[in-house]
Amino acid sequence: MNIEALEYFIKVYEKKSVSAAAKDLYITPQGISKTIKQLEMELEAELFYRGPRGMEATEAGELLHARAKHIRYLMEDIKKEISIISGKRGGLHIVVSFSAASEVPVDYLYGFTRLYPDIQVKLKESPDECPIGELLQDEADIGLVLGPDEFENCDVELITAGEVVAVVSKDHPLAGRDVISIAELEHEALVVKSTGKGKDHGFVEKCLEQGFTPNVMHQYGSVQTAHRLCELSGFVAISVDFMEEACRNEKVKIIRLEEKIPQNIYLVARKNGFQATAVSLFRNYVKDKNRSL
Repeated sequence: MNIEALEYFIKVYEKKSVSAAAKDLYITPQGISKTIKQLEMELEAELFYRGPRGMEATEAGELLHARAKHIRYLMEDIKKEISIISGKRGGLHIVVSFSAASEVPVDYLYGFTRLYPDIQVKLKESPDECPIGELLQDEADIGLVLGPDEFENCDVELITAGEVVAVVSKDHPLAGRDVISIAELEHEALVVKSTGKGKDHGFVEKCLEQGFTPNVMHQYGSVQTAHRLCELSGFVAISVDFMEEACRNEKVKIIRLEEKIPQNIYLVARKNGFQATAVSLFRNYVKDKNRSL
């Protein structure tokens, strides 16, 4: 058993298909099938069976997947630790949620490598509704994410404090107001930001606390989509102040809410990682952004 064989196994597990895994890994399906068969012979257990949704893991396959991912992370950390012992700062894997990227632009983030050319940065943007906590545990050293949220086994630091706001077109009846209460939105057609599976929307929770169910017509991923629905359909968009400032649109009006709903950007780093130096440098770089942008 070797790391390459485990990588092949993990890819088949994730894709539920040998051919799809082979396409991602740029090898032949026959090569992957042979590797999986060798693993099964070595472990003396079947790892997959063909189910209605493709290649499904057996009980042994599920156990191997959990252990294989852990082994992969250990190998990455060993490489990083040896790099540090050798006097190199190594690479830094960063994940940035879409909303965080509106406040801390990716071009600024890549500027980090100009200051520290010996630290290779790998940057991945991810939708806000993606389980960032899992990415941090699986592949990334550090993340810039939208919260509040709960991140297990991570160090969390506030980078930008924000709050939920309402957005309307300039000809909407509420456009003459600078501040409104949530109760005034009870009968409005609303568009709200998409949330991850199993996560509740903070604004919706506030509405329920006030005794009414909000009339959510659409869940958006892009601020531009929300603005267009405001302009064309008269909807009220529920957004975040710093996102609206980054995507200025003279055709809409931003209205504050009396009931403050925090929506912040956090810098989240894996605990017990071996990138202490690089993470510390990146953390300070991000915290200095307001003086640099």
